[in-house]
Amino acid sequence: MQRLRVQAGQVALAQFQNQHLDAAAKLLLSEDIDEFLSQISTVEKVNENQNSVLQDFQQEQAGLADLEHSAKTDLAALDQQQKELAKLRAASEQKVTESKAVLAKLTADQQRQIALEEQKAAAEAKAEAERNGTETSRDGTRQSDVPVTGSGRGAKALAFARQQLGKPYRFGATGPNAYDCSGLTGAAWRAAGVSLSRTSQSQFHDGRPVAKSDLQPGDLVFFYSGISHVGLYAGNGMILHASRPGKPVEYIKMSYMPYAGARRPG
Repeated sequence: MQRLRVQAGQVALAQFQNQHLDAAAKLLLSEDIDEFLSQISTVEKVNENQNSVLQDFQQEQAGLADLEHSAKTDLAALDQQQKELAKLRAASEQKVTESKAVLAKLTADQQRQIALEEQKAAAEAKAEAERNGTETSRDGTRQSDVPVTGSGRGAKALAFARQQLGKPYRFGATGPNAYDCSGLTGAAWRAAGVSLSRTSQSQFHDGRPVAKSDLQPGDLVFFYSGISHVGLYAGNGMILHASRPGKPVEYIKMSYMPYAGARRPG
């Protein structure tokens, strides 16, 4: 734009400098007709070039205006996402604080019991995944080498998410080394060619609603009142999700959390 602006200014200056004498007057004042006609041909060519410069300038100017508008729109969307994330972070930190306060009141035996129950739930989820062929096959093949049941983009999203099993949870993380719940679902569906909103609350408006009885692999499944958690449906009542700090990306039964709805992107 700056380069074309300079050229356009030069064109305008040239037109101003020559506007006081038209072609007819120059013909009357010229002593050499052939030279004059040659000059006229050159002038016409220069005018064509000048017009081309002005057109290029106008096109680039319009393009720049479109880019500026697009940038402002993207910036506004990013600002809104940052505000949503800040609210979710504050809510998450509050829940962590409350959870720590509750845990601090428990006896050592009670804390061990909770840990055992979590281990039992993880073992049950893994066993269920093995039966579905989504974790490890009977011959010891790793889950990432076993085909995902289903088809289409949902299956591709779930296949990507399975590659992230065992990676840590980190609030605000979108991969590839760590994820939060919506960071995992967003990355999984992005790998399938579909862009999702950033947070679990906003992802609840992506795609179309799906009945619980019609869930397919890769569908987004949401939990809790107010929508504060999301995972990917993995079949047979299981989801794959990034749950909370201290726990890796894993399978879990849907029934362990209060179901809030489901969506099918793409």
